[in-house]
Amino acid sequence: MINIENLMGMGGNVRVELTPDDLRMFAESVVERTIVARDRQAVEEASKEEIYISTKEARQILGVCEGTLITWAKRGYLVPVKVGNKNRYAMSDIRRIQTGKRSESVTQYCKRKKTPDR
Repeated sequence: MINIENLMGMGGNVRVELTPDDLRMFAESVVERTIVARDRQAVEEASKEEIYISTKEARQILGVCEGTLITWAKRGYLVPVKVGNKNRYAMSDIRRIQTGKRSESVTQYCKRKKTPDR
């Protein structure tokens, strides 16, 4: 018995009569391949190493001055990683800021700042 996928692989012009079960099996195989491909892509993306950039590159990408980066580091918004005596910024953190997402530490900081001192 030839299935639809094999028929498509053969090429050429063919006229086919299909049953609803044939279409259902074809659709299920397409969905299954899509899920497998998506899972494989997710694993590949997760296995990629983090990229770290310099302070200058971070300032250029975000369009801020060095003072802003220092303030953000103090507030926990964009904390650099020390490599030797230089600061490096994770690209995942840069992307988070570009998309406007806040980290949990920033949210907690803002809540503390809003409460009056006792």
